[in-house]
Amino acid sequence: MARAFVIRPFGEKRDGSGRTIDFERIHQVLFAPALDANGLDGSTTGEIIDAGNIREDMFALIVEADLVICDVTLHNANVFYELGIRHALRRKGTVLVKGRPSAETPPFDLLTDRYLAYPLATPEEALDALVATIAATRVSARKADSPVFRMLPSLREADPSDIVVVPLDFAEEVERARQAAATGWLRLLADEVRGLRFEREGLRLVAHAQWQLKDFAGAEASWLAVREQRDDDIEANLALANVCERLYRATDDIGRLGRSDQAIERLLANDRLDRRQRAEVTALKSRNGKTRWRLAFAAIDDPAARRRIAVSRRLLDCYEAYRAAYRADLNHFYSGVNACQLGRILLGLANEEAWYDIFGSDPEADAVRERLRRELTDLQVLVTGSVDAALANLPAHDGERVWAAISRADLQFLEPGQRDGRVLASYRDAIPLDQPFAWDAARGQLALFESLGLRAGLARRVIDAIDARFAALPHPAARRPTRLIVFAGHRIDAPGRHAPRFPAAAEAAARARIRAALAARQDPAFDCVLLASAAPGADILAHELCRELGIRSVVCLPMPAADFARTAFADCEPWRGRYLDLMRDAEAYQLSDRAGLPNWLAGRRLDPWERGNRWVMKMAQSWGADEIVLVALWDGHDQGDAPGGTAQMVALARAAGECRIEVIDAGALAGG
Repeated sequence: MARAFVIRPFGEKRDGSGRTIDFERIHQVLFAPALDANGLDGSTTGEIIDAGNIREDMFALIVEADLVICDVTLHNANVFYELGIRHALRRKGTVLVKGRPSAETPPFDLLTDRYLAYPLATPEEALDALVATIAATRVSARKADSPVFRMLPSLREADPSDIVVVPLDFAEEVERARQAAATGWLRLLADEVRGLRFEREGLRLVAHAQWQLKDFAGAEASWLAVREQRDDDIEANLALANVCERLYRATDDIGRLGRSDQAIERLLANDRLDRRQRAEVTALKSRNGKTRWRLAFAAIDDPAARRRIAVSRRLLDCYEAYRAAYRADLNHFYSGVNACQLGRILLGLANEEAWYDIFGSDPEADAVRERLRRELTDLQVLVTGSVDAALANLPAHDGERVWAAISRADLQFLEPGQRDGRVLASYRDAIPLDQPFAWDAARGQLALFESLGLRAGLARRVIDAIDARFAALPHPAARRPTRLIVFAGHRIDAPGRHAPRFPAAAEAAARARIRAALAARQDPAFDCVLLASAAPGADILAHELCRELGIRSVVCLPMPAADFARTAFADCEPWRGRYLDLMRDAEAYQLSDRAGLPNWLAGRRLDPWERGNRWVMKMAQSWGADEIVLVALWDGHDQGDAPGGTAQMVALARAAGECRIEVIDAGALAGG
């Protein structure tokens, strides 16, 4: 969520004519609702609840804010001081407002600035105008509204990420989730960090972890949230250029490739890119162009027609772009290798009749072909040197070494007259058998040459040889589709409960109904998995029944097992023993390392049980299941006894939109 800050006088103040102005009321009826209507979170320094230097916090809030409202109704030294800081450090996103009538006129240096006027007697009348002004300011294409940056356009504005400190316990929780490969946990953290002061930098940590775990959909959502706060964020756009392309490859959704292109165009328009970043972005643009070029002939079976369509200006443009990216940074060997590959394809197709069709004249076509021959001779020597330098200098554990070794094999494959056996040996040495993705990438390039009839025999020999090595490895059993059951249900009634809901006498009836619901979900064609907490009552019954039915069940605890036992079973001693028996050999996931909320969530009105429910639902959504169903033993009341109950889980499933919901009516259990 984007953040705002309000610079204004506090309490009641008098203007030069003696008029009393209640700035707290103005904030309540004008500023706060206008921010809320625009989905902005934040206020004044009054929102700071922790101890410390308020001036330090104030400086940070002014710099961090995506939008600032500044009320210059009075000649207030603090207001002008804070406004000066904002104008000096942030290029845009400042809205000036002024109440009328007021005895004070703006200072000389602010006379030319635009203000939104509001009536002091009835400030709420200006609400619609302020809502519209804020919305327009947030999407404005104007480069600066700060007079400082308008007069000094080359001045570099402050980067909020330089002053934002991510709490250590948040960073540690992200790392624990990454090490546990818990993609649902990371998605929960991405939601929970929204609206916090360190949201943007916290989301970066989450997004990096999601990328490492190959949760590309989660990473896309996190990076988009980072970019919402600053649309020219270099790291976010670079990440989106890659993750959207990866999602395209996984889903064949061409729209994802378009999103990658859009992120690349944002980057190319950014004057803050350094040399290496610009080379990387140019290479990414070429990669997407190459993908579209391949799509044009991928479905064509006739070899001659395939070669004819492959000859295109797009192919030539991709070659030129890769070559330019490499020349911009000679360490970026990836660009150089791709330029060599596309250059060899161009030369291999230059004898086709279609080659002459893409130029304005035959002499131009011949000249480009000869230029390509000269360029490729020099380019291959340079790129080979870059790859050799990378292999000589990269540490043994650096993942980039794999790609450098594959690039060396790729260059040998392209070299005219190279021995076939040497090329095959290079690929065999470069491809690690524990990284099938690396072979998929290299194999795709070899298959491209084979499909175009260029060095096709050697390409097929390498493909067959490396495929055989992977085929000889032990393979896990073929994956069956997964049916994921998220289970939630009422606790067993405490002794003396005023209105019975799940009395102890109804346990057998509840057990029979839960068993029937779970058994109905079993299917030999599916792997069936159940996720549930372990509260006394329906949860424990569900886990016990899964053991009887042979269904894999996962115990999902929002806190350590000992804390859970102490907290959840205070008045259910017989069930505590069943819980301990269950946990003796249970497959269990744990959210938090403490009974309460982590320190970084201090100030949030959040219950640990409610957080646990949201974690389970996020886990279910990121499980990769073919079908998700919530089975709930529920009395149908939307308001439960306490936060984190069955009613909340049903609401979460409804909000998720991808879960089937099956309710086991608990109403009949009340009578025992």
